[in-house]
Amino acid sequence: MTADFLLVSDDKYVKNLGICTYSVMHNMCPEVYKVRLFVMDCGIAEENKQRLHAQAAKFGNAEMIFYDIDEKLNGVMPKVKTRWHRAIYGRLFLNELPAQYEGMDRLVYLDCDLLMDRPVTELFTMDLQGKCLAAVTDADNSPRKKVLGIPEECDYINSGVLVIDTARWIELDASRRIIEYINSFPEALLYPDQDAINYVLGHEIVILPPEYNMMWMLCERDIPKMVSSIPDFYYTADQLKYALFNPCIVHFAGHDMWSFDGITPIAAGVFKKYRALCDWRDEKRKFKSASIFFVWCAKSVKRAIYGDYKKANSGK
Repeated sequence: MTADFLLVSDDKYVKNLGICTYSVMHNMCPEVYKVRLFVMDCGIAEENKQRLHAQAAKFGNAEMIFYDIDEKLNGVMPKVKTRWHRAIYGRLFLNELPAQYEGMDRLVYLDCDLLMDRPVTELFTMDLQGKCLAAVTDADNSPRKKVLGIPEECDYINSGVLVIDTARWIELDASRRIIEYINSFPEALLYPDQDAINYVLGHEIVILPPEYNMMWMLCERDIPKMVSSIPDFYYTADQLKYALFNPCIVHFAGHDMWSFDGITPIAAGVFKKYRALCDWRDEKRKFKSASIFFVWCAKSVKRAIYGDYKKANSGK
């Protein structure tokens, strides 16, 4: 089996790309014949590309393939004004990849601010029921559906991890329709690409268990209280607790994992594990302010009391 992954980055987020792709190769390379990491390049420096190639070469059966979309991205930039970086739209160019590479009928898209901690070979063989995507629902499920006018029978998913049937994506002309929607309703979009994917492909989504996109915020929540307080929340407390202690993919959800601020013991333990292994292990932590540094210190104390990742993982 060849496992194909899609990621997007520019030079600013290359260290995230480095640690993320390392975690993927560390877990997937022993399980499959080949791992192909397709990177939508929004302006990655050549020296960093070579560094990423060198890291992949250590695994023997992994390949990094860069696809320059910098100019193309400028040509279709949505009108929406947002705090999010333009790289969020990079995944929408996936329709240009299958024509160049044979056998790519299934892609797993990953945000760069996440880490894989278990093999996910099942995502490449799961039954998508003739639909386009599989993903984990978002905690904003009910509110975002109401704002966007998404039908009640659909669910609002987090787009950080997407299992994609590439043929179905192309058949639905999904890339064009999503960009068109973003530009038609820019004022309504809180998470432009994610909102548009949900609206355009609402009936084309299969829901994954939460361990495939375990967002770090769950670690700090009272899970039963959270489930009871969120209208129409898709998962049960037991499902979330299982995901918390058995994550396949930990998602830092826009958080700077390199500063540790606000990150809980389990998520911090996963980051610490792959930081020590990847080629960006010497990257220095950077804190935006003294208050963030003190938050990190407090979290470090909590992590020491709570135990490391392995200890936390055994306390199901």
